[in-house]
Formats: sequence, C-alpha cells, structure tokens
Amino acid sequence: MFWMVMGRLRSIDLSNNSFSGNNRLIGYMPKEITKNLPLLEYLLLRGNTLAGSIPEEVCGLHSLNLLDLAENNLSGSIPTCLGDVHGFKLPQTYFIYETESRLSSYTTHVELMVKGKITEYENGMFVHSTIDLSNNDPCGRIPEKLTELIHLGILNLSWNRLTGNIPSTIGSLKDLESLDLSHNHLSGPIPASMASMTFLSNLNLSYNNLSGQIPFGNQFDTFNDPSIYEGNPKLCGKPLPTNCSSALPGNEEKGGKHEDGADEKIERLWLYGSIAFGYITGFWLVCGSLMLKRSWRHAYFNFAFDMRDKLLVLIAVNLARVKRKFGLERN
Repeated sequence: MFWMVMGRLRSIDLSNNSFSGNNRLIGYMPKEITKNLPLLEYLLLRGNTLAGSIPEEVCGLHSLNLLDLAENNLSGSIPTCLGDVHGFKLPQTYFIYETESRLSSYTTHVELMVKGKITEYENGMFVHSTIDLSNNDPCGRIPEKLTELIHLGILNLSWNRLTGNIPSTIGSLKDLESLDLSHNHLSGPIPASMASMTFLSNLNLSYNNLSGQIPFGNQFDTFNDPSIYEGNPKLCGKPLPTNCSSALPGNEEKGGKHEDGADEKIERLWLYGSIAFGYITGFWLVCGSLMLKRSWRHAYFNFAFDMRDKLLVLIAVNLARVKRKFGLERN
C-alpha cells in the first residue's frame, strides 16, 4: 500500500473514505506497518471494510497514542502486546506543544468518536489518547496487559464478541475518562478496582452477562442512569431496582420460608387473641350481669344450689345401686 514509502509519516487518517467512488478500503492491515512507518502516532482507519486480525506489528509503533479501527470487519483476538505500546504510557505533559502525550496536539482536522458522539478536533486542539476497536468482530478475552496503559484516556471495545471477565486490574487505568464495553459476552462481576477510576465520566457496560453487585463510591455514585447496566439480568445494586440481598442464590427460598413463618405467627396470635377475647367477654357477660342485678344473682345461685342438690342425690342413688349390685353378686 501507498504508506509503505512514507517512512517519516506521523499521522494516517483514512476514516470513512470514499476512494474510487463509493468503495471503501478493503483487504488486511499490512504487517510491514512498523517497518515503513516507525514514527506513526495516529492511525485512524474507522469505517472501512478491513478484514482479518489486527497484526501484532502494530505494537511496534512505539509513538502510537491514537488507534481508531472501529467499524471494520476485523476479527481474531486483541493483541496482548498493545499493552506495551510506549505512546500510551507517557505522562500527560510529554506531548504538549510539539510531541506526544495523553493530550496530543493535532496539526490536521480529524473526527473522533468520543463518549458516544462524533467530536471534531482542529489544528492546535488536544485530544485524549484513544483505543477504539468497536463495531468489529474480535473475540476472546480483554487482554489484562491493556490495564498497563496508565495514561489511556478512552477505551472503546463495544459491539464485539469479547468473552471472559473484565480484568480485575482495570482500576490501574487512572486517567481513563471513557470506557465502553457494551454489547459483548463479558461475564463475572464488575471489578471493585473500578471504583478508584476517579476520572471516569462515561461508562457503558450494557448487554453483557455481568453479575453481582455494582461497585459503589467515588465515580460510581454519579452513574445514576440504569441504562448503562441494562441487559445484565444478574447485576444488582444501585441504580438498578434489584436489591443484592434478594438476588443472592437461595435467598428467594429463604425469603419465602420467612414469609410463611411470619404468616403462621400472625395466625397464631389471632387465634390466641380470639380465645382471650371470648373468655373475657363471656366472663364479664355472666359475672357482670350477676353483679348488676340482684334478682338475676338470686336466681343464678338458687339454680346452682338446685343443681348441686340434684347432683348429690343422683350420686347417692347410683352409689346405692352399685352397692346392692355388688352385694347380690357376693351372695
């Protein structure tokens, strides 16, 4: 390709081009890119039809601090060696004015996707160092080595087929301001280390298979939009409506048992209360009436004495019959 003879070129922007009418760049990224473009800082190939994998030779572009390969047909795994690119590791002040940093001075007009929208950068403006591989077809895990790019400002790996967990060391990206990992197949918890990413202002983890509690504290307390977590039914905690205690395995059954036990306790209390109320009501209906009306009181005691006498007579008669019966038998 034509860039192989431009050894001192520092920027390539062939994004969304329309070379040869409506045709876009096709084919594969050349492995000779490091050999022929050793000073390259900005590689912008967004919106073409490049296929194949990202060649590991890209990692040899030591000054690279802006890589935009979004909206192509790239496949394979993300090169682990991207975590060794020196340009993404330099302090912010290094690129100010003439050379390179997390904030790099552009000498041309470029358009970049930043925090979900196209942002234009004119001559003399500064832009965060960026890795954007979104809307391609890479698979496999997110290389943990990427978390060594401590001055990376924007990381967009959305709309791919990435699997596995989010690297637990992702919190090492202290300068990261925008992270988009949406529409992949990532699983496991959101690493607690992400709570230490105090510059993070744009986050999208939607439509994965993430689970567990959403971290809290620092920047996570400002992420109040539940849509950045939607499509992860096993996630819980604010700002989602799912409470983590109820989402734990077995808690649903325990909760049901607890509710059943509470219902039984309430029913038992109602039973005891009804018995006590009936007893007290009956007692006072009888005793209260006897205390209030003398005629009723006399009638009641006369009835009680008559019943006593009748009962004593009945007992005496039956006792005599029994004695006679046993006496006859003895004879």
